[in-house]
Parts: sequence; C-alpha cells; structure tokens
Amino acid sequence: MKNANRSFWLMLVCLVATPVGAAEDLIGLYLTWRGDPTTTMTVNWVDIYEYSGDGVYFRAVRDDDRDEAWQHVEAAESTVGPTTLQLRRAELAGLEPGTLYEFCVGEKPDDAAHIWRFKTMPAKLDQPISFVAGGDMMHNRAMMDAMNAQMQKLNPDFAVLMGDLAYANDVVGSRWIDWLQSWKEYAVGDGKRLTPMVLAIGNHEVKKGYDGKIPEDAEYFYSLFSLPSDRSYFALDFGDYLSWIILDSGHTHDVAGKQTRWLQAALAERCDQQFLFAGYHFPAYGTTKAPKDGLPIDSPRAKAIQENWSPLFERYGVTAAFENDHHTFKRSHRLRGRQRDDENGILYLGDGAWGVVPREVPSPEVGWWLAKAESRNHLWHAELRPDGTATLEAVDPSGEKFDSVTLSAPRTKPVESAPAG
Repeated sequence: MKNANRSFWLMLVCLVATPVGAAEDLIGLYLTWRGDPTTTMTVNWVDIYEYSGDGVYFRAVRDDDRDEAWQHVEAAESTVGPTTLQLRRAELAGLEPGTLYEFCVGEKPDDAAHIWRFKTMPAKLDQPISFVAGGDMMHNRAMMDAMNAQMQKLNPDFAVLMGDLAYANDVVGSRWIDWLQSWKEYAVGDGKRLTPMVLAIGNHEVKKGYDGKIPEDAEYFYSLFSLPSDRSYFALDFGDYLSWIILDSGHTHDVAGKQTRWLQAALAERCDQQFLFAGYHFPAYGTTKAPKDGLPIDSPRAKAIQENWSPLFERYGVTAAFENDHHTFKRSHRLRGRQRDDENGILYLGDGAWGVVPREVPSPEVGWWLAKAESRNHLWHAELRPDGTATLEAVDPSGEKFDSVTLSAPRTKPVESAPAG
C-alpha cells in the first residue's frame, strides 16, 4: 500500500511538471523566515526529483553594477508530508539589511531566466514598508489566483498568511500542489523579487478540521514550513520598529496554559516596539459561527481567546490583532474587556476571506462589536511609515480599496488589564 501511494504521487506530480530543466520543473518556490528578517532568508523549493541540486547560489545586487562573487549554501533535504514530493530548504544568514539579492536554486547560475531576487528588511524604519495579511486562501484555484494577482499588484515587502491555506485537512496533498503553484506564479514583485511569507496554522491544516491536537496532526504544514522556534506560535522581530506575534488558536497547541504564558513574556519584551501586531486563525471577535442561541463572540474557542489573550493585548498595547476563519470582512470597534473603548481598546481586523466563498455577516444591531462588516473577499494591505503612523486598507479581488483605518503615533498604551490566567 505504501508503494502504491508513492507511485500515485509520482504519477500525479508528473502531470503538473514538464521535465525541461530543474528551474522550469519547480512546483513551489517560496521564501520564509526562521530568524531575523533583516539579516536572514530561508529559500524553499518543491519538485519531483531526488536530486534537486545541492543548494542555493546567491549574491548582493549593487547599484554600481559591480558583480559580487556568488556564494553557496547547501540545502537540507526532506519530503512534503507523506508524499514523494521533494522539499529542499536553504538557510541564508549574515545578509546585509535592506539589501537586494539575486539567487538561483540547484545548479550554478548560467541563465538570467532562472534567477530570482529577494530583499532583506531594513534595520531601521527610515522609509515606508508594506505587508499584506489574510487567511482562508483557497476554496478553489481561481479564487486564490484572483486575490494573489491583487497582492502582486500591491508589491508588498512580505505577506502574513494566517491559516486555512490549501484546505487540505492534512490529507489531500494535491491541494498543496495547487497552492504552491499559485504562490510561485503570483508572489513575485517588481524585478522578479519574491515575496517572503509569515505563516500561522489554521484548522484546515490539521486532520479532520478542528480535531488536531498536536503538531503530528498537521504533517504537511509542519514539513512545508520551517517556523521560528520550530512551533506554530512565535515572535518575529523587524529591528526596533515592528514585531509580529503569531499564535496557534487551538489547532496543534492549546490556547490557554503554556502558549498564553509564552505570549505574556513575548509581549512584555516587545511593548516598546513602534508597531506590534498579533496574528492567528480563529477570531476572538468574529462574525459567523455563533453557538445556538448566542453570538459568534460567545463560542467556546472565541471566549478562550478573549479570556487568555485579549487581556494581554490590552495590557501591552498591541497595535492591532488580525483574525481569520469566518470567511467575511470585518473591522471591529476598539474593544477592551468585551466592551467598546474607543480610546484604549484593541482593533481586531479580519475575518479570513482571501479565496473562499464569503458568508453572511450579522446586522449592526446584532454585531455591536463590529464597526464594519461585509460578505466580501479581501486582503489587508498595510503601509508603515517612519513617523509611527500606518494606513491599513482592505482590498478586494477587483482591486477596490473599500475600507481603511489610519493608526497614529504614538501607539496607544492602554491602561493595565488583569494578567491572563
């Protein structure tokens, strides 16, 4: 049975790859970070070949057209989940901040068509940077492609993707092929610069949806993405101007307990950052999935996040929390302690509708916590500026910017909340 499964995967992948050369045959090519985004980059690629070259060649691109010598880093070899798809990963370190690099995978570069680029993040926020954020990416390939195409036009510095990526439920690996191919096609900015991504886990990354309990229940996700701290909750720091706190909303790690204790320490260490964002999959203040005779914010998982994480967001002054899962657009009122607090509250943005069929939203009379909500596909596009201000815009698949919020410096420092239990 095991050999039959391997044969099936080889046949399937051969259908989507034309054996012309290693560069053309890449099913997936994507950038992630395990370390400092200003000085590191992780290059990942997926194909069908047991020999996919021994690593990555890279060099800085200089404005004076000076040719740098190519450097080489060997790649670690593995497979994607239980399949025969070949995964290679090369960790590039000691890079210069705010610098454009060119690279190729496998053989030493001899053809410009096989060379891509990336740019390290700046050490200081001395010019605007941008990112896109969202989740729930692919009910079907066409919907994901449409939203990815809009992301490409925005040309962000990086993307934060917060769960329910391929809707594979840790079983249907062919959906990951579609997801990887779409990302390879569209996550390419000006001058063949690839867009790095920051990943959070969702329920459709684990077996049978919400039934996952441990990382082994999300084999594809954990094999495809090498995460900081080797787990699904972590902090990623961009100099002294930005930190992302990525959390696991109960899919392979419990909300309460160890993760919440880690969150408190992580936020305490970063509360002086210019921008401090939290991102995760299931929402504390969502728009759908209400329990019987209740509101979406009354579901057990939502209340667990409200009781464990929200007091810490409030205590340490999180700039905004990005939520997903509910397949709608939402921007909350500023909230504190399950009440509106326009001066000291936290802004919750969501609700996960990148490339999925949108759901209905509650009426304003019912959804008192929602400043705006729509049944609409979207991503969030953020621009952060050196003066400490930021503009966050919601963009739909047609390119329309249909909502925005401006954050002003200095970041609001809410009054003390009780520590989470």
